[in-house]
Order: sequence, then structure tokens, then C-alpha cells
Amino acid sequence: MSVTLKKPEGIELMTAMRVVAIPSEVANLVRTTMKAPTYGFPAHSEVASEAAPCRHCLRTMDPGKDEAILFTYDRFAGIEELPQPGPVYIHAAHCQRYSADSGFPEALRGSPRTLEAYARGRRLVAQEYVSDGKFETAIEVLFGNEEVDYIQVNSTTAGCFTFRIERAA
Repeated sequence: MSVTLKKPEGIELMTAMRVVAIPSEVANLVRTTMKAPTYGFPAHSEVASEAAPCRHCLRTMDPGKDEAILFTYDRFAGIEELPQPGPVYIHAAHCQRYSADSGFPEALRGSPRTLEAYARGRRLVAQEYVSDGKFETAIEVLFGNEEVDYIQVNSTTAGCFTFRIERAA
């Protein structure tokens, strides 16, 4: 499902949001055990071949330099009962978790992302593709729908989970 989003005339965008990267406990567990949380599948470590984002610090990997760990992660962990595991990367070395109140990650603004707006029960309400870096307008309009509880942000090109956005309390 896709909707075309437009900023309503004369309305200032004001929804406060939290950017939720994967928890530090998850990243540290994977780095220590080299296994995926919940599933126990082996994690894979290699030097990054592309500028994929770390799902913990939300900075992109430096190809040819940064070591990355690829593992299976449930993007609905902690918010829904029905899982949906998929592949994600983190830096192999310790990195600081992205601060929830830092707004949309500037490092990811230049890459196309799909915003999926969900209601509780993992019910997809709306979806928007953003390729021009103007994420805040799409987020504001999606959160303008009362049914939307959170937004999952995915890579449009690879399809994998990047982070979640919630309304700030």
C-alpha cells in the first residue's frame, strides 16, 4: 500500500519523534557471542564492502575499512508478538548508540528509505517512499493518522530494516 503524502497548507510540522536504533544490549551480545539474539543463528563478520548503515549508531560503514557483523534481527522485537526477522549490520567494534532525540540521522538522508506506518498488532496502515531526503514531512503526515503507533524505516534499495521512529512522550 502506498499513499501520496502532502503537507497540509498552512500547517507547521511539529510532531516530536524518537529514533529507536537497536539496543546496545543486543549489539553487545552479538559482538560477544557472534550469534543472533533470539534465534541463535551464527553471525557473520567481514570488512564492509559498501556504505551500509550500522543499526546501532546509524552511521554508515566505511567500505574497505570498517569491520561489520551481519546477523538476523527481529525488527518488531519488544513491540509486537509476531516476529519478522531479517538481516542487519552493526559495527564489529564498539560504537555509541544513536541518541533517540537526535532527529532523522543525517548520515542516511541521502539514501532512499521506505517508511512503513504501523498500528499495534503489526498492522500496516500506510507506506511512503522518500528519496529526496525530506523525511520529516512524510513522518509528520504519517503520524497525523491517529491509527499509526510507530514507523519502521527500511532501505528502499535492499529492503532491510534500518530503525524505528516513535512519537516522543
